[in-house]
Amino acid sequence: MQTLKTRTADEAIGRWPGILQQLGIDPAYLSKKHGPCPICAGKDRYRFDDKAGRGTWICSHCGSGDGFQLLQRVVGWSFSEAAKQVDRIVGAVPAGPIVPERTDASKIRALTQVWETSKAVVHGDPVWRYLNRRLGLQLIPADLRLHPGLRYTDEDGRDLGRFPAMIARIRYPDGAGASIHRTYLTEDGQKAPVPQPKKIMAGKTLNTGCVRLGAAGRTLGIAEGIETALAASCRFGVPVWAAANAALLEAWVPPPGVERVLIAGDNDASFTGQAAAFGLARRLAQKGLSVEIQIPHLVGKDWADEGL
Repeated sequence: MQTLKTRTADEAIGRWPGILQQLGIDPAYLSKKHGPCPICAGKDRYRFDDKAGRGTWICSHCGSGDGFQLLQRVVGWSFSEAAKQVDRIVGAVPAGPIVPERTDASKIRALTQVWETSKAVVHGDPVWRYLNRRLGLQLIPADLRLHPGLRYTDEDGRDLGRFPAMIARIRYPDGAGASIHRTYLTEDGQKAPVPQPKKIMAGKTLNTGCVRLGAAGRTLGIAEGIETALAASCRFGVPVWAAANAALLEAWVPPPGVERVLIAGDNDASFTGQAAAFGLARRLAQKGLSVEIQIPHLVGKDWADEGL
């Protein structure tokens, strides 16, 4: 695991907006508002949140990271080069206010409360309508549930109301719960009219994990999105789990007993999805697994899109 001397990491806390700008990151990507992603070029999936002054960011497609990782992904530097460049200028950048991050205990309480107030999906409810309309599904996996009225708060802290939501348990490789993926809906099974209908709740450290959408056998598939995974399962005739984003797909760890993996990748114009798929394939092949990659032939499409 890469490490950084304590002095540089500590000095950078609270200074990341200035550090990143001086090292070539456009200020438009540091506004703490949802907008285009500097990594994958997605139009409205990225936000610089700078939690605890660490330069943190999140993209619903690329994953999340801190200031060092943003420099690595955007500028193309290695970790050591990013650390060297930060160390060079950190003393000249003034520190700003630091917003404390929520405690792990607070995050876990929120996750538990959401899961315990959800219920199994039944025929005709908003989650069933959403998945049936999009994919023709009749039976819904157990790790997808309905929350009847989940509060939506935007990036400015404004309460936009309560909506039905499809909630999905994200599990670590050992099966333990890690976080919850939320898809906000309307009562008739459409995506809710909110800025970001899909979000992952703050939870435990999430370096690898996925939503398990069926029992694993000797052959198991992995995709990014939940809908993509379900569509790929129907198309290719194998169980497919959902990693939630490209970063978690590339880091995915299959359970014991899996011998063959189908990777149902996204065809991104930025090549983010393809890079994640091939990165995962290379790692799994090195471990002796048989790997197959399937990517839609049309740019900008995944396996849940119509017409494939």
